[in-house]
Amino acid sequence: MPLSREQVVEHLKPPPGITMPPYPKERDQLYRWTLRSIALGLSCEGVALLLHNHALAYAAQGWTALSVVVASLSFLVWLSSWRTMVRALAVIGLVVWPWWQLGGWAGSLAATAIMAAKETHCFHFPAGKIVPWYSLGLGVALLTPLPSPVIAAGWIGLALLWWWMAWDRSRLPLFEVH
Repeated sequence: MPLSREQVVEHLKPPPGITMPPYPKERDQLYRWTLRSIALGLSCEGVALLLHNHALAYAAQGWTALSVVVASLSFLVWLSSWRTMVRALAVIGLVVWPWWQLGGWAGSLAATAIMAAKETHCFHFPAGKIVPWYSLGLGVALLTPLPSPVIAAGWIGLALLWWWMAWDRSRLPLFEVH
């Protein structure tokens, strides 16, 4: 069940003892755009595999990895240790990607899985309950010799979950923490 507007506003108050750097509404708008950008990159990865277009798949992964880094920098979470972990995984995904695509996907998928789990914890997004487990399953599938169309379907399925989560997040008011 979605949260009411009052519950969302109440949820944006840091817990006692937590100090949070300012989070202007422009940063939340950027975060929402990066969720769409992640979904677009995942969609392109799936299409690239269906078309057997390695250059497009490489570019789609780079786009996604960069989108995940930007999302991690605009990700609103109270605990600084979680912000640091998500940012580190995102940066690993981007830095490793050009030389080791599987390792790059591992970092990017881990960062996005944590972001999705946090979004679901806070705002009860149905897709966010699925994304972490789906990402883990897709990561394991990447280690197997499954046919390209099966892996492509996996990417497209993950992209659809991210489009859904981006849609749910866009329906909430812009967040601002002073």
